[in-house]
Amino acid sequence: MNRRRPNRIDQRLVRALGHPLRVKILEVVQRRQASPSELTEMLSAPLGNVAYHVRVLEKCGCIEQVATARRRGAVEHYFRARPRSYIGHQDWRKVPKSLRDAVSGASLGTFFDRAADALEAGTMDARDDTTLNWMPMSVDATGWAEVAAVFDAVTNRLEAIHELCRRRMEANGEPPTALIVGMAAFEAAPDGWTPGEPPAPDSAEPVDEGESPASA
Repeated sequence: MNRRRPNRIDQRLVRALGHPLRVKILEVVQRRQASPSELTEMLSAPLGNVAYHVRVLEKCGCIEQVATARRRGAVEHYFRARPRSYIGHQDWRKVPKSLRDAVSGASLGTFFDRAADALEAGTMDARDDTTLNWMPMSVDATGWAEVAAVFDAVTNRLEAIHELCRRRMEANGEPPTALIVGMAAFEAAPDGWTPGEPPAPDSAEPVDEGESPASA
């Protein structure tokens, strides 16, 4: 995501998830390019706030400027999400373990919000081929690695489909259909665990206090 450090996520990028407006902006520009003015209209947020959070996302390497155009006598700057920058991408897991809760929390929160909106709007079940399922599994170490490999392969294929769709729609003008694809594979809570119990101890890497997600 950063040309100087490709595929490396640092604490600044975790901080980029620290404000809900940044998450919404990132969601929009994952689907299409947009300017701060357009984002202001789409998200019903003040232009100054949107412009500030766009700068934060650009500085963190999540989005990049892809075009400019004159609009209402001013120059509009258009942004799009950079590859592998969508919420919850596996690259985000490369942050120190002590910061991963922030990534997972933002990913789940965004997914649940979009799922609830789709359910209320009636679009979740509008198509016969909608996919919504989950399954518990028991695996050994080899099985865990095999599941991770499957998810990695599926993610790469989905990224390729997304890019091909972008190009086709830019060429033929077909309107896009907003699609949410969610994938998850995580270790379940241990049997007998109850809410409120402290998490299992870990050997998390030390975190520089100046880079805490809470300071975003």
